[in-house]
Order: sequence, then structure tokens, then C-alpha cells
Amino acid sequence: MTTPKLETDRLILREIHSDDAEAIFSCWMQDENVSRYMWWKASNDISEAKEFVEFELENLNNDKWDRWIIILKGINEIIGTCLIFFNNDEKHWDISYNLGKKFWGNGYVTEAMSTVIKYAVEVKKINEISTSYAIENLASGRVLQKLGFQFVKEIPYECNGGDIVTMGRYCTYKKI
Repeated sequence: MTTPKLETDRLILREIHSDDAEAIFSCWMQDENVSRYMWWKASNDISEAKEFVEFELENLNNDKWDRWIIILKGINEIIGTCLIFFNNDEKHWDISYNLGKKFWGNGYVTEAMSTVIKYAVEVKKINEISTSYAIENLASGRVLQKLGFQFVKEIPYECNGGDIVTMGRYCTYKKI
């Protein structure tokens, strides 16, 4: 089953395309502000964006991995990405998301992830999703709260390829 196209009032969520690397690179991949609390590191090498795209293309038919490119309808531009995947190491469904910095603060992640969670619950029949975020990342904490995630416990949280370890908040979403 391939990643389905999803839509909201302001956004189109679509599968990744082979020609997305340049837009991904310029929107967020080289920006240290975006990568600050992510597992990956910002890079000035576009080949890393190309590798990211290739990895995602290889996972298009993986039923435990759905990555969407977020497109802002009004300008038809890539503004970020979101993902729901089965975390094999921790044995639970997990989410991830990021936006280019110039698109922060407009509710786009909450809008996109609300649609992704609805899809996960209604189509994939996922009843529980867990995720974590760095305590310092207040914006992500607010997004998860709006999405209905509940705090479970504090945990170590690794950023920038594991180079930075801080405290994180582990949260879960349960279908009501």
C-alpha cells in the first residue's frame, strides 16, 4: 500500500517525489534551526537531501512507514514533511514532523498531523501512537498537546545524530 495523498483546507500531503531533493534542501535540510531537536544534522551538502529522497522512495510501499511532503496550497510550495512509522526498536507507532523555519507559527504541523493521525486511526487501525520531544522544544510540546498526546515520562533525548543528549518528554496518543 503506497502512501496516500491527504488534504486539509490549507495543505496537500503527498508522497515524496524523486525531484524533491532541491526543495527539501533549501526549505529545511541545511537549516540548523530546524534540525536543532531532530535526530538528523543540518547539512550544506545537497547530496544528503538526495540520499534522504532515495531512502524515502525505497519506503513508499512499506506499510509501516508513511512519509508525506507538506505542500502549502496557496503557493504550491514544499514547506515541510511529516511521518508515521512503526518504531521497531521500541515496538510502537511513532510520528515525526518538521517545517521550514519561515513557515513556523501558522498551525501547519498541527493541521497536517491531525490529518495523519485520523488516517492512522481510521485506515491503518492504529489505536496508540507514542513519540518524544526535547523539553526545550516548547513548540513541539504544544503541537502534541493540541493533537491529544498525553505526557507519560521524562526520558533522555538525542539530537543531531546523537551528538546532543538532553531531556525529553515521552507522550502517547490513544484512540478514544
